[in-house]
Amino acid sequence: MFRDLFFTLINLLITEPAKTELSARLAQLGAPQTIMRDVASCVSAASPVLTETYIGDPVRGVLTAARIWTGMTTYEAVLQADVPACGPVLQAAQPYLSHKGS
Repeated sequence: MFRDLFFTLINLLITEPAKTELSARLAQLGAPQTIMRDVASCVSAASPVLTETYIGDPVRGVLTAARIWTGMTTYEAVLQADVPACGPVLQAAQPYLSHKGS
């Protein structure tokens, strides 16, 4: 039950907003469909990984969410740091994500 609650919170506070923001930015900047699809898949698959990470260290999870909300970090940085499988996908998207016009 606790794991399900944590999973739901991570989806609501981190994963879904990340997917929405990253998809919008990539679309706005004309990223190829393959990159957009790979990023969306990576973010969707991140929820179980983040749940396991943050259930073992709830303070880290709360601090991560707070840092995202306050703008002290980005979704990309969190995903790269806490979901190693997302690293190559986000690296491929980096030319679009780092574009200063976003």
